[in-house]
Amino acid sequence: MANPFNNSNKLNNPTGNIRELYRAMSQSTNPYEMFMRLASQNPNMQPIINAIKSGSSPESVFKSMCQQRGINPQEFVNSITK
Repeated sequence: MANPFNNSNKLNNPTGNIRELYRAMSQSTNPYEMFMRLASQNPNMQPIINAIKSGSSPESVFKSMCQQRGINPQEFVNSITK
């Protein structure tokens, strides 16, 4: 699977790539570790990694980032889990 967090990826279909990531993470025995490994390869993900390492839950970080961008978190989740 291509790393969706890697800036070198030219994403023609970002929703498809996110769906691929979602499926892989939901089938992983340790989705947290998988996310951290993929995210650590992209310096733009460092604020997220730092927030999680400092004790914030991944869910609260996700919701906060959605709110900052004017995105309804549940609608986003629904769009990639269909």
